[in-house]
Amino acid sequence: MILERLIDYLKVSAHQVARKRMRVFLTALGIAIGVAAVVGTVSLGEGVRYQAVEAIKEQSDLTLIEATADIRGGAIQFITPAKIDELAAIQHVEASSAVVREAYTTKRQTYLEVVGIDPGGIEGVIRPKFLRGENLEPGSRQAVLGHDVAETLQRYEGVRFGDAVPILVRRYDEDGMPVDEEVTFTLVGVLQERDDAFDQVMLIDRGVAQELRGDETTFDGVLIRVDQPETVFGVVDDVKALGLTAKGAFQQIESVNQLMDVVVLILAFFAGVSLIVGVLMIVNTMVTSVFERTREIGITMAIGASPADVVHLILAECLYIGLIGGVLGDLLGIAFTGVINTFGKPFIVAQLGDTFSTFAEGDITLITPEILAIGMAIAIILSLVSGLYPALKASHLNPVTAIRTGV
Repeated sequence: MILERLIDYLKVSAHQVARKRMRVFLTALGIAIGVAAVVGTVSLGEGVRYQAVEAIKEQSDLTLIEATADIRGGAIQFITPAKIDELAAIQHVEASSAVVREAYTTKRQTYLEVVGIDPGGIEGVIRPKFLRGENLEPGSRQAVLGHDVAETLQRYEGVRFGDAVPILVRRYDEDGMPVDEEVTFTLVGVLQERDDAFDQVMLIDRGVAQELRGDETTFDGVLIRVDQPETVFGVVDDVKALGLTAKGAFQQIESVNQLMDVVVLILAFFAGVSLIVGVLMIVNTMVTSVFERTREIGITMAIGASPADVVHLILAECLYIGLIGGVLGDLLGIAFTGVINTFGKPFIVAQLGDTFSTFAEGDITLITPEILAIGMAIAIILSLVSGLYPALKASHLNPVTAIRTGV
């Protein structure tokens, strides 16, 4: 019964819409322009977001995470052996290794950022490619240099592959005075350029680093290798659930997402202004329609139509306007994105610089079924909301007065 009445409402309203096709088209066009603006701006934001994330994936090692201590509830959550085991047990973690971080210097005072790690962790977690040499031997005073620090030592200190390099390790005596101890490390490997933090570090055996520190029980972090980029954020959430902080290239994606959320929100706000104009056009059109059909509405109510029937009939007309506006808006939005890709992409790529040069290889906008569905939903919902006032106004007409005074 309800379905039959709904079909009747749609049939009667379709007849009214057909009678005033040009007015309906122009009204729908008003809402369509707003929808096109929303579709275009959101697709631009999503396109830039997608391209930026893809560029980060190509240039960074997303599957490498470092878990470090954090402060929760006023208490420091240290890296303990139990935490290390819990991290290793997280789903999608392929390998993990605790690390010790230190700062040494050469005899010529070149600063060295040092990472003490189990040699097996170098292979399983860092997964290095060697420019020269090989991995450390466990328990040995050997070192593997990152690409950039190796170039620096060779250029300014003449250090080459295979050399025994004297390193100064700072200690403190019983009076708290600094004392530099000279320790010799043999350079057994140089990493290929990675474009990450490991280009700047010297890798040594973790046990040796702890021995030189004088504390073999503490750790500064845990390097984690995740099985695939798509699972990184789930692993990050699990790391944080253990009370630790997670760091890695994934933070670049988080920054991009936060930035693009703000950009899309701002662009959508300005696009929303055109939607307001479309809403006002619908309200004006339907109020005018009610005025022109006052007598017709009065007769309809006099022969048995209830106020609710009148409301449903008016809203059904608004539904048609929303459907037409949504379809037109999506089509105009697709055309708008085409214009952006053709004329706007060169400018945007030029402004972003070489880091995002890969943008030039694809579209700067991203149209998805979800965006088109949102555009259609916006058009329909706003059209129905816009029709509420005219519909309620029509439903409160006095049938006798409407028949006498109506047009």
